[in-house]
Amino acid sequence: MIARLSILAILLGLLAIADAPGQSPTDEQARLDALVKQLGNGSFVRREAARKELEAAGSKALEALRRAKVSDLETKRRIEDLIRRFEEVLIGEQILRPKEVHLKLENATVHQAIAELARISGYSMQFLGDATKINNKKITLDTGKTSFWQAFDRLCAEAGMMEKVDLAPQNPNMVPPFRPNPKPKQSAIIYLTPRGTEKSFVSHAGSVRTELRVARDERAKELVLTFIVSPEPKLVNGSLVGQAMLDRALDQGGRMLALAPIAPVKQVMPAPMPNIDFVIEGREMPMIRRYTQVRLKEGTDAATRLTDVAGKVTLQVDLANEPLAKVANILTAAGKSVDSPGGGRLKVENVKKLNNGNIEVQVSLENVSSDPFNGMVIINGNNVVIRGNVVIRGGGSVVGPNGVRMSGQGDQQNLPDLIDAKGQKFKVAMVNSDNTDVMNNSISRTATIVYQPNTEQAEPRDLVLYGTRTYTINVPFRFENVPLP
Repeated sequence: MIARLSILAILLGLLAIADAPGQSPTDEQARLDALVKQLGNGSFVRREAARKELEAAGSKALEALRRAKVSDLETKRRIEDLIRRFEEVLIGEQILRPKEVHLKLENATVHQAIAELARISGYSMQFLGDATKINNKKITLDTGKTSFWQAFDRLCAEAGMMEKVDLAPQNPNMVPPFRPNPKPKQSAIIYLTPRGTEKSFVSHAGSVRTELRVARDERAKELVLTFIVSPEPKLVNGSLVGQAMLDRALDQGGRMLALAPIAPVKQVMPAPMPNIDFVIEGREMPMIRRYTQVRLKEGTDAATRLTDVAGKVTLQVDLANEPLAKVANILTAAGKSVDSPGGGRLKVENVKKLNNGNIEVQVSLENVSSDPFNGMVIINGNNVVIRGNVVIRGGGSVVGPNGVRMSGQGDQQNLPDLIDAKGQKFKVAMVNSDNTDVMNNSISRTATIVYQPNTEQAEPRDLVLYGTRTYTINVPFRFENVPLP
């Protein structure tokens, strides 16, 4: 009886802070603040109830969580966990937000149509293959305002084209070389080719398009589902991680098809490197993985149609110009250091305001700078691997058994920006004593930067390091009424 009364009291307490019709922004803020405070309640049931309420409130609860001031370490941990989860949701929504286009064509050739979609989207597109199959086609199309990939598929359907994707066998266990805070590559080119006999189906999730192709393995009595993922070119270095995760795969009879056992894949290990200083390969390791396969057991009765296939794939992408580390109140921040999301660190060694108004800042960066060799050099112990040609410029460079050291006047790239109270950047006047060490997959850099104020520049406030940050998101897909071969 006492337990029932306690639960009733908890429910009444939640109702008291529940969202009411016509609630003002101030009331909503107070409700969320009360829920955040309840995360420190001694009762597990109350804490869980508050957590669920905050999760249901979505991103509206994020500011309430950020402004919370708590001293209890456990409560602080719960708040930080919720902040991290909300931020991941917001980043996922940002990444999946599509570029919107309006493709309008009247009696256009296929090449003119491709050029027009490339123009309005800003994405590079190129036709490959036998052009005689499309030369005589004329296209009249008005997509209205829609996502890039939906306009792309409308055009492909009208022109008898498809995206050309390399489906060469790939090693799912291949691990890309170490690239701390990689520099983004140039935007990918979308290749189109005449559609052959392939039957494929597409699912759109904003800026990511997932294509499904189905084959039948008669010998194993299995269906082979190939999921091909196409991120918009604005999502740099988009690559799949792991296999597709199926929520359901139903045949024409409503039967749930089971996953076939995954055949073990032999781990491909790199050959041991000889004890020499340099290995020149002149090529790059493949980095991008565009497709993944899933096998389904058919059972005794062969399926003729997949009525519903739903699930998600995991995609890793790089976003450029992301804040990696920020030191606030820079003029009094000498000796202060901040961690970056990838495990690196930015430290302000010294700050000095010069007589001419310039600001001199001495910084050290650990594993937050982009790879100075752009992935073309790997240093591991006594081994140095160089892919292609690498030119090292500066006052002095040493390549030896302890790694690579570059010293001299810097190139001003991949260094933090000085920001004033209005959010405006200072000009970089000079970089002195710029040294970079690369050793055992670790990159450290020290530099003295002189910032010059622009006209009517406000007082300096923050030192912010911008760069490329890698995110991992889940991309949902759903396909309906897929005929089987």
